[in-house]
This record gives sequence, structure tokens and C-alpha cells, in this order.
Amino acid sequence: MTDAAVIELRGFAISRNDTLLLEPTDMVIATGERLLITGPSGCGKSTFLKRLCALEPGNEEQVWLRGEQAARWEMPKLRKTMAYLPQTPVMLEGSVRDNLCLGLSLRVYKGMQFSDDRLRDALASVNLDIDLESNATRLSPGQKARVALLQRLMLTPDVLLCDEPIASLDQENAQLVVRVLAEAGAAGMTQIIVSHQGLPDLYGRQYRLNQARLELVE
Repeated sequence: MTDAAVIELRGFAISRNDTLLLEPTDMVIATGERLLITGPSGCGKSTFLKRLCALEPGNEEQVWLRGEQAARWEMPKLRKTMAYLPQTPVMLEGSVRDNLCLGLSLRVYKGMQFSDDRLRDALASVNLDIDLESNATRLSPGQKARVALLQRLMLTPDVLLCDEPIASLDQENAQLVVRVLAEAGAAGMTQIIVSHQGLPDLYGRQYRLNQARLELVE
């Protein structure tokens, strides 16, 4: 692994119920790089992300982070380094503020704090005009998706894994999310984004997951 690489896959393969979803794959992903992966529903895109960050076990010995096998990483350190954004985020009982600051309760973020002004600016960046005291569980799906994205971005992980980040958004808000992701990428955050559709104005190395192969799109 080169000094610039954040992730290396060595023989990374996925099977489920005797079905091969991804044949053994080698790949190096550089710090600050963005991978865009498309493919039809059910082809294994979400599973690929979950296996990368060990939310679904089975591939820890085939993933290397910063030159060290993921199986050797302590889970809190792994979660701080690599954040996963699911397609359908769940808000916990409590306020929007509580959910935005949820990660700060973890020991690895000890001493980190967000002011209300910073939280409001973050909400405004994705067109969320909601009170910090609002009940997060009562937000619309599109609002929840943007709050969940901000929750991850504000913790500044080295790697962000996004599963269909604009699926529940209208065109205007999808464009805002794409802009926020682009800004985070420009600041050095590595991103792996899966979608069944293309993401306009978001650039990076593009793959299509097809018949258990990650095919580079030229």
C-alpha cells in the first residue's frame, strides 16, 4: 500500500446464500478519492459498503486501512475512520440537535463539541429550515436523510460510505447534497458512493457492479 492510499482491497469477495455477489477483487483507493458505483437493485451494492466497514462481518481480513488489516483495528477507531450512511437513515428519539450530536457521546470524540450556530449553519447548507428542538422522528424521509448526512460529515471521518444519498430527495435538494459531498471531497474526505442511477455533477472513478464484477466505466 502506498502512503497516499487509505483503503486497499485484497481478494475482496462477497457471497450470500451460495450466491456470488462479487468475485475476488483487488483495489487501491487513494486518500481524497471518490468512487461512484452504480448497478441494478439487488446486485450487492449496499452489501459491498457494509462489508467494507464491518457492519456486516466477513471481509475484515481482505480490507486494509492505512496499511493495517481491518481485522486488527479496534471497532471504535474503525467507526471513527470510516462512516456509513444507509439509504434509509433512522432518527433516534429526541431533538434534531440530539441526533446531529449523537456521535459526540462516543469516547473517540471526547472533547469535541458543536455550537448551535454551527449546527444551524450545517442545516442551512442543505436547505433545512428546522428548529434544533424539533422532534427528529417526525421529520420527512428527505429531511431525515439530510440530517443523517450532516451527522456523519460533521464528525469528519477519513472515509464516507454513502448508500443512495439522494434517493429520497427532490432535484433541488439532491443538488445541494451533491454540492456538500463535493466540498467534503475537496477537503480530503475519501468517498465511496453507490447508486442505481448516476449522480450529476459528482465526479470520481466510476464502476458498475455487473454479474459479480466491478467494471470500470471509462
